[in-house]
Amino acid sequence: MRFCPLCGAPLRRRPVPPDQREQAVCSRCEFVFYLNPKLVAGTLPEQDGRVLLTRRAIDPGRGLWTFPGGFVDYGESVTDAARRETREETGLEVALTALHNVYSYPGAPVIVVYRAAVTGGTLTPCPENDALAWVAAAEIPWDALAFPSTREALREWVALRGGSPAG
Repeated sequence: MRFCPLCGAPLRRRPVPPDQREQAVCSRCEFVFYLNPKLVAGTLPEQDGRVLLTRRAIDPGRGLWTFPGGFVDYGESVTDAARRETREETGLEVALTALHNVYSYPGAPVIVVYRAAVTGGTLTPCPENDALAWVAAAEIPWDALAFPSTREALREWVALRGGSPAG
């Protein structure tokens, strides 16, 4: 962002109270433009001791595996976004059964992951993925996972079942 969204004047980086961290501040109206991380909601759909993974057909992570998820829209709850993204990416309706964990990395979105039970729908890929697979803990493709949050969430999922993750 180079210009103020309120008055159009140039933004300049400068320390802002109370913590004196540098932010983009309007040179005319003093509006502070805080650049905050985006929020992603995802699910670990579970069925018969397996978890559903999607293989990404888009970047980042094209050709690699992850769980269903995506950005939370403005005005949408995180739980609604998790269910919506799962439906859009897999064709399945899910009920959220538990908060699995929250993942945060510098320079990346905050990822909120829920465990989920399938309640309906028909398993169907979408333009964002080219494959869907139900996998048991021993079948997780550890060397082909898309993101650090994918690896951490699946390690924790395996540990919840008393297993020892290979990845």
